[in-house]
Amino acid sequence: MSKKNGLIVILLLIGVVGMAALEGFIKPKADEQAVQYEAEQNDPLTHDIRNSLSFASPYMGNAGNLINLNASLPMRDIERTFQLYPEELTAEIRFQARAVDLQEEKLKQLLVYNSTANFAMIDNLEKLIFAFEDQTFTIRRDEVESWFGNQVTLASLRDAGTWEKEVQSRLDDMKFVGDYVENLVERKFL
Repeated sequence: MSKKNGLIVILLLIGVVGMAALEGFIKPKADEQAVQYEAEQNDPLTHDIRNSLSFASPYMGNAGNLINLNASLPMRDIERTFQLYPEELTAEIRFQARAVDLQEEKLKQLLVYNSTANFAMIDNLEKLIFAFEDQTFTIRRDEVESWFGNQVTLASLRDAGTWEKEVQSRLDDMKFVGDYVENLVERKFL
């Protein structure tokens, strides 16, 4: 065999081994990491709020922006529709699921996380309704602002570090979460 043919065979073997490594090891590992990342983005305890910051807007009337904001937040795996009431500065997110089918603790964490994110990112949103097939949860901006007090404004939560400290890290504290839901969320059974 000539040197030229030997070089071609060696390059071919390197290509085959490289392709096998790519398809057999590298791609499956990357796919596994992507699935894990997506699962983390659907949990308020591990969600990366930086993915949602680009949807900050002064106006709730930008339906596409509101839809994309909520598609970037936990509960994004639940089918939903949106109804905007611009004259009332209200957004209603209608989930095609029953609230009772969600774990109660996780539902409360989601209510805290997603309502705070919506009010922090949409400046003139005054009322938010999470409507499930069996229950509705209504939260008002002024009450969320009061909840966080004078030290933390909703606009300041657009900083990822402030968000993590003031919202996300407190979701493990079920007293904090329970008090938020009990005091700020109007729950109605349908």
